[in-house]
Amino acid sequence: MNLSAIYNEYEFEFRGGQDVFQVDIYSGVRDYNAKLDFDFYPNPNHTLKFGANYTYHKLTPNVANGTDGTTVFSNNFIPTYAHDAAVYIQDDWKVNSRLSVNFGLRGTMFQQVGPYTSKIDSTVYTKGDPVKTYWNLEPQMSGKYSLSETASLKAGITFTNQYIHLVSNSTSSLPGDVWVPSTEIVKPQKGVQYALGYFKNLKDNTYETSIEVYYKDLKNQIDYGETYVPDIANDLESSFVFGSGKSYGMELFFKKSKGDLTGWIGYTLSKTERTFSDINDGQTFDATYDRRHDLSVVANYEMSKKWTFGSAFVYGTGNTFTPVKSIYFIEQGAVARYGERNSARIDPYHRLDLSATLTPQKQFEKEKDFKSTWTFSVYNIYNRKNTFFISYDFDTDIAGGTAKGTAYKVSLFPIIPSVTWNFKWR
Repeated sequence: MNLSAIYNEYEFEFRGGQDVFQVDIYSGVRDYNAKLDFDFYPNPNHTLKFGANYTYHKLTPNVANGTDGTTVFSNNFIPTYAHDAAVYIQDDWKVNSRLSVNFGLRGTMFQQVGPYTSKIDSTVYTKGDPVKTYWNLEPQMSGKYSLSETASLKAGITFTNQYIHLVSNSTSSLPGDVWVPSTEIVKPQKGVQYALGYFKNLKDNTYETSIEVYYKDLKNQIDYGETYVPDIANDLESSFVFGSGKSYGMELFFKKSKGDLTGWIGYTLSKTERTFSDINDGQTFDATYDRRHDLSVVANYEMSKKWTFGSAFVYGTGNTFTPVKSIYFIEQGAVARYGERNSARIDPYHRLDLSATLTPQKQFEKEKDFKSTWTFSVYNIYNRKNTFFISYDFDTDIAGGTAKGTAYKVSLFPIIPSVTWNFKWR
C-alpha cells in the first residue's frame, strides 16, 4: 500500500491602513494505492504479464479560508472522493527470429463517490454513495521487426483514458494548475496514440541512434471558458468547457554508452493543439504546455577512478500564455481585456548544470565496508533568468479615465552551487 500526494498552497496578505486581510488557498490530490503484478511463461515464445491496481483519490479543489480582523471567511468547498481500479493482461510474443509483437488489454473503472451534491439535479450523496461510474477498455498493440542485428523498426497503437485532469489557467499572472477528477460533468479524457520508429546501433553497440514519429488524437479535453475570472468563491466545475486536441511530432536520439566519455543527445520537434467551440470562436490554438523545440544534452567523463565529471544542458520553447491587450473601465472599475487564447509565449528556457564527483582513493584500492562520494555541482551555471510567469502591474486613474499596465517577467532559481555527501555501508 502506497500513499502519494500532490498539492498547491498559496497564502496572500493584503494591507490597507490598520486592517490586514489574509487568505489561504489549498488545492491538491492525495492517493492511496495498492497493486498486484504477475509474470507467467507458458513457453519460450510467450511472456504473459497480468495484474490489477486500485487507487482511492481524495481531490481537494480551491479551498479558501480568510480572516479580516475578527471576521472569518471560508468557501466551504469539500474534497471530491473517487475509486480508481484497473486490471490488465499483456502478451510478449516472439513470432520468429525477426518479428516480435506485444498485445495488451486493460480494463478500467473510475467511480466518483460522496459526500457530494449534484450540480445537475441537486441530489445529495452521503459518504461512500456512488455518484458517477465510468467503465472503459484500453487495447494496445506494438511490434518490433529486426532488419539486421543492429537495426530494427518499431510501431505501436495505444488507446488510453485519463480520469484525473490537470487544468491550467493561462490568463492568470501566477500559473494556477488545478487537479480535477472525472465527475458527472467532467468526462474522462480519451486518447489514441500512433507511433513509428527506426533504431540503429553502431560500432559494436557503442552508439545508439533512433528516430520516432508519433500522433495523438485527443477527446474530452478540458479548459476554462472565455468568461472565466479567478474567484475563490465559485465552484470550478461551472467554469469548464470541453473540446478536442491533437499532438504530433518527431523525436531524435543519439547515445554513446562505451568509453571514458559517455552521454546522450535528445531532441523533440512537436506541436500540441486544442480546439474548443467556446474558445477563440472555435479556432484551434496552441496548448498551454505546447513545446515546439525540446533539446537535452548530457555528458559524463570519467577522468580516473577518483574523479568523474558531468554536465547537462537543456533547452525548450517557452510555454504559451494569454496576454493582456488593453484596459478599460466598467462602472468605475478597471477591467483587463485579454488577447486570443495562448497567443503569446514566454522566453525560451535553457540552462547548463555542471558537476564533479570525488571518490576517495582508499575506497577503490580494496574492498571497504563503508563507502562514500563527494559531489560538487552548480545548477544554472551561467545564471540564466528563465521566465516562470508574466506578472502585470496596473496603474489606474479612475477620475481621469486613464490606465497604464506594465508586464514583468518573473524568474526563479538562479545559479545554485551545492555539495553532496553520499555514503553507504554493509
